[in-house]
Amino acid sequence: MRLLKRFAQGELRLTRIEAFSDGVFAIVVTLLVLELKVPSLHNRGSVSELGHHLLDLFPKFLSWLISFIIVCKFWLNHHHVLGLARHANYSMVWLNSIFLMFQSFIPFPTAMMGEYATNPLAVSLFGVVMAVNTLLFMALHAYILRHLIKPDLANAQDPHIIRKSFVGVLSYLIGAAVAWLSLHAAFLIYLLTPLFFIVPPAGRGAAQPTSGADKLQAAHR
Repeated sequence: MRLLKRFAQGELRLTRIEAFSDGVFAIVVTLLVLELKVPSLHNRGSVSELGHHLLDLFPKFLSWLISFIIVCKFWLNHHHVLGLARHANYSMVWLNSIFLMFQSFIPFPTAMMGEYATNPLAVSLFGVVMAVNTLLFMALHAYILRHLIKPDLANAQDPHIIRKSFVGVLSYLIGAAVAWLSLHAAFLIYLLTPLFFIVPPAGRGAAQPTSGADKLQAAHR
């Protein structure tokens, strides 16, 4: 119990956590593109040979595109969620670190899906990894809403936002299951899933202006 109480202590600056997180996201998107290698040609002037190799690389291009969009979506929502916190404590730091650990794992299932695009296990694993990443982000979001939310932002949050976030988890798991029936359908589901929360959720309404100056500014917006 004493250890659990210690995790709830600490008032750490968010700037260092944001900087570290941004660094991890930047490395992840960089690692994703490293799987796209220039093909080696027997005849360097052959258009047909190059076209054939580029066609073979299409699954890798598609896997890279899907993962890049997903990671960017995570980064944008992560930026929004950390902006809700008044400060960080040790629990939040470790929840964030575990989330980032699984973000750094994304290049592996991405590369595997691109390399073995006709293998249901490889394509299914991608969906499972993304579902786990989504659950970890939800845990971080829920902790901030419950323990670290800025008082002036508390009333503007959607009380059902965590429940709504399960749509993404369910969609990735459906994609993982569908991969055993139709690989093309699984790729399509993975491509469409990031459209959920492609931008952070809007609050339930901005605070009403209280002063005459505030009302005048609001009237001209």
